[in-house]
Amino acid sequence: MKLRACLSLAMTTAVLTGCAGGWRNGAPAGTNAMAAPAGAAAAAPAKVKGAAKDGAKTAAAATTTAVASDGARFVYKGEAKSVNVAGEFNAWNTSADALTKQADGGWLLVKKLEPGKYAYKFVIDGGTWKADDLATETMDDGYGGKNSVVVVGGAAGAAAAAASVTVAPAKAAAAPATAGATTGEGARFVYKGEAKSVNVAGEFNAWNTSADALTKLADGSWVLVKKLDPGKYAYKFVIDGGTWKADDLATESIDDGYGGKNSVVVVGGGAGAATSAAAPAAAAATPVAANTVNGKGAAPVVTADGVRFTYAGAATQVNLAGDFNSWSTSSDALKVLADGTWTITRKITAGTYGYKFLINGKTWKQDESNPEAKDDGFGGKNSIVTIK
Repeated sequence: MKLRACLSLAMTTAVLTGCAGGWRNGAPAGTNAMAAPAGAAAAAPAKVKGAAKDGAKTAAAATTTAVASDGARFVYKGEAKSVNVAGEFNAWNTSADALTKQADGGWLLVKKLEPGKYAYKFVIDGGTWKADDLATETMDDGYGGKNSVVVVGGAAGAAAAAASVTVAPAKAAAAPATAGATTGEGARFVYKGEAKSVNVAGEFNAWNTSADALTKLADGSWVLVKKLDPGKYAYKFVIDGGTWKADDLATESIDDGYGGKNSVVVVGGGAGAATSAAAPAAAAATPVAANTVNGKGAAPVVTADGVRFTYAGAATQVNLAGDFNSWSTSSDALKVLADGTWTITRKITAGTYGYKFLINGKTWKQDESNPEAKDDGFGGKNSIVTIK
């Protein structure tokens, strides 16, 4: 009977070497032969399922920015020679936290962070700032773009989010004390957010970053009441001496020349409303520059005396800044002509250079008459001039 059973199984499975040799799955002699394969089959799916789960977690961590047990995993997909991550966790240092290039061409950094909510961006090749396309959360960066956001620590992260400068409910609660609102005491500027210091810089103080400090109140908000002459003024907050932020509570804004927005406060009713948002009040005092621009801008022209740059637009002052003068904001001033245009002829050695016009000492403008341009690393464009 034992031999007949072996022959029968051999005919139907063709996977046995013989009864004397034991079962292919290694069941010892005397063991229920069918129980061992069944047991193994039951164990295998559980092992495979666990491995697949772990594999999926690893794959996800390698392809998207996320928080894992080993830290926050920052992932960048794109062409680059170097990639760093700069954010609130490293004081926006552009070189402290370098990502490592992976075999698939992507870049990865795993960094331990304390519980909280952190804004960050990637710095590509040491100079180009990019938001993380793989991040699930963003916030305004204060320049018309977005910072990516990573939240670490579950409930702790949520608590940090509640204290974040970008939390809308806290700002909404401050609406009755609208920033930039004018009262009998003066213009009232209100900032809601975490900070060590807050200043307001604008057209009313020549964009001085330290002249007008806000005072911190018991509720954590910051307030300044400042007497201003009637007019319309662009401004921004300066946080901790270096971070520029538009006023989210302001009811009016204008382009800041960097692809973002300046907030605007109007003082004095009709007088304020009569001032152009696009042209500073000071420009109205120089009719030639502000109101009688009859000429046209022109792309750079190479002459025997140098390269002639021409700007057409309302201004009281125009400077030329670029790679050729280390982006000096004061060394190359243009002269206004009778038709209201501005021009300068400058000697420049052979090469290719990025440049922009600086209007009234604060607004950067691309040369609209020059079609040659490249990314400036801040979401805008630098104009390009090539001298052969």
